Amino acid sequence: MDFLVGVKEVGEILGWDRRKVSTYQLRGVLPKPVVQLYSGPIWFRKQIEFYKVGKDFGVRTYYIKDEMVYECMHNQPLKDTIYSPNDIKEQMGNYILYQEKDIQQLKNAILEKNPIVQFLSFESVSFLHDLGILETVVFQDYIQQYSFEDIESTKEGRVKE
Repeated sequence: MDFLVGVKEVGEILGWDRRKVSTYQLRGVLPKPVVQLYSGPIWFRKQIEFYKVGKDFGVRTYYIKDEMVYECMHNQPLKDTIYSPNDIKEQMGNYILYQEKDIQQLKNAILEKNPIVQFLSFESVSFLHDLGILETVVFQDYIQQYSFEDIESTKEGRVKE
């Protein structure tokens, strides 16, 4: 099951030791784990790989809701900015911009089980969730609907020859 990773594998992906992974996870720096087991947190590998790419390139993410512009960071609450929507749109640089109307359409599509949702990448939906733009309830609904369709169940025990 190489699509799921624990603390050890996250450390290998990010080039960190296990203690640093655990510390950063407890501080809320890493993406939210899919599940927390007694043995530790479990993530989808793609969550960690996407986190690494964003971290390495220093891309800022903004969310426009009503007339407010928020800066979004992994596992942090949305942060008010002094920018207006026009200021952000005119800004040069390395950033991603999401608008409320687009996110609302995405939420509706997921919650209404619109077939188009199956074509969304897990990475993009997970990214929006980790930034606090997409609520956990909607993200979990997406996962339940589409993330495990192609995973076949395995039989436990030995096969008789």
